[in-house]
Amino acid sequence: MFRPLFAAALFAALPLAAHAGPEAEAVIEQAARDIFDPVDGEKAFTGTIDVPTVARFSLGKHARRISADEEARFTDAFRHYLANTYRSNVDKFDNVDVIVVGSIDRSPTDSIVETRIRPEGKEAMTVRWRVIARDGEWRVVDVEFLGLWLAIEQRAQIAAILDRPRATIEDAIAALQS
Repeated sequence: MFRPLFAAALFAALPLAAHAGPEAEAVIEQAARDIFDPVDGEKAFTGTIDVPTVARFSLGKHARRISADEEARFTDAFRHYLANTYRSNVDKFDNVDVIVVGSIDRSPTDSIVETRIRPEGKEAMTVRWRVIARDGEWRVVDVEFLGLWLAIEQRAQIAAILDRPRATIEDAIAALQS
């Protein structure tokens, strides 16, 4: 009885093989440097995010009910929404230090990378980035800041719009554009 228990405890104490960690961390380290660049930051911001995946996730159950054209229009509006959000907050990116703390691998192609972001003269904040590798390329699919996963929050907001009686994808697109 104790042998299986002992073996299980010993196995659990062994370090797991590294999967995504170093690659995912390197992607976030480079992305953070680029995002906080005053000239190329917006391009890096929208280029680092897997916009089609996040947009589709944001649609939730409603993604099955729309046409390919509607999904493409929603994704384009979502891309513009992200760019506008970046532009609205770009002043907060001046003189920011970003340190990659580590990562937790959820699978060989899915990792959560933890960073500490310290704006000049302010306390450091923890920001976690969920990155997924597809076709050998790592992309951000969610960011957790102040306890909120932003894609999950966006999904809730889009659902609140599309769950209204007679709501259409046009209502969600209009909300992203406002």
